[in-house]
Amino acid sequence: MASFDGAQLPRQPLSMGLLLSLEPPELRRLLKSGLRLGLAPPELEQLLRQDWGLETGSPEADTLLAALAEREWFRWNPQAERWKTHLG
Repeated sequence: MASFDGAQLPRQPLSMGLLLSLEPPELRRLLKSGLRLGLAPPELEQLLRQDWGLETGSPEADTLLAALAEREWFRWNPQAERWKTHLG
């Protein structure tokens, strides 16, 4: 399981350069997976389980997703019904 401390994430808008510099690698993979088409809920569930050892809805998964949504980097898009990464 990858370690995650949301307090350590920068609070600036997400750029491709910032995305590529983020640690751990699992965080980069999650954000890169959300680019373009985004992730359907089953794809996000699989990625969280495989890379992070987390189940969707667990406190740890909720903390991860909340930290990314708070920064407006990764959030649910109801129109597309996908989790999407937002640059800029």
